Amino acid sequence: MIKSFSREKVGYSTQKPLALLERIIKASSNLGDLVLDPFCGSGTTMAAAHNLGRRWLGIDVSAAAIDLTYERRLQPMGIRAETFGISRDLTSARKLAAENLFDFEGWAVSRIPGLAPNERKVGDEGIDGLGKLLTDEDHLPIKIVVAQVKGGKAFQLGQFRDFSHVLERENAACGIYITLERVRSRSARAEAVAKGNIQVGARRYPRVQLWSIQEYFERRFPELPTLADPFTGKPIQPSLWSKQI
Repeated sequence: MIKSFSREKVGYSTQKPLALLERIIKASSNLGDLVLDPFCGSGTTMAAAHNLGRRWLGIDVSAAAIDLTYERRLQPMGIRAETFGISRDLTSARKLAAENLFDFEGWAVSRIPGLAPNERKVGDEGIDGLGKLLTDEDHLPIKIVVAQVKGGKAFQLGQFRDFSHVLERENAACGIYITLERVRSRSARAEAVAKGNIQVGARRYPRVQLWSIQEYFERRFPELPTLADPFTGKPIQPSLWSKQI
């Protein structure tokens, strides 16, 4: 297994070291051969094959894995690859939510740079995603952002109120309640505003925000302070927000 402190780490639970896959590919193929990984996970096989001058094809049942491979493995290497199975519009996102809710939750959380899906899918205590604020503000004892995802079903005010309790229980700095479509409930928006703001530097940010995948495709993102990259610990660059889609 790859070490937790490795610079290669992209946030996939069964990720293997790049050097291991390069050794396997060198021993079992020649320059220009086609390498197939039908369970590609974090995309290490594709990266290794590319480095060694092989053609490659990766397949995974998880849309979140394909998305992670493309954004955290291939794009940083400057590789432009054709992908299938990743939600590119609201219709395909709705289909993903209907077919695999856990995959949708992980994918939806990852739409916000700086948040990582909760590895616990069952018994997650209402937390589908987590992020860390990069700030030394003493008045924020717990510098985390928590996210909860609700996909497909009609918005329920009671569920949003339950998320507010999660926020208080964790004493989190901020909370993002993610839905498939924009929440139009005036009561919910009023309750979110009533949670107030947090002060980070010279700016104020809403403590609780309602945000949707519909808004993601409209290039509208939550207002958040600088977050740490969940895999490298480095500050998230603002340019990542505009490049997400």
